[in-house]
Amino acid sequence: MNRIIGEFRIGEDIAIALDATEGDTAEVTTISAMMKPAQATANRLVLDDAASPIAMSVAAQSPASAGWALTLDSAQSSLLSPGVYGIDARIEIGSVVEITDQSAFISLSKATVS
Repeated sequence: MNRIIGEFRIGEDIAIALDATEGDTAEVTTISAMMKPAQATANRLVLDDAASPIAMSVAAQSPASAGWALTLDSAQSSLLSPGVYGIDARIEIGSVVEITDQSAFISLSKATVS
């Protein structure tokens, strides 16, 4: 996926869903999510490898078999700069590590009224 899936404002909560499309979510032993600034290269969005990752919170959706909610609270988003950010998740099932197939990209803008 190389399109923007959501638009948020600096200083608001950021929340996206990571839906479980196959397998049993009960088998997942650990899940984490990070986001990084993205940049456009050759008409494609890519993560800025030089940027430090920003940890996101992960919580089960309801029902838990549906997947997870990845969030960044308003206090943390207020510290970010406007731009496009990529989000990836790391899922561990026992000793096996899975990384989401594609980065999800969101747009972060500054509100006219602060």
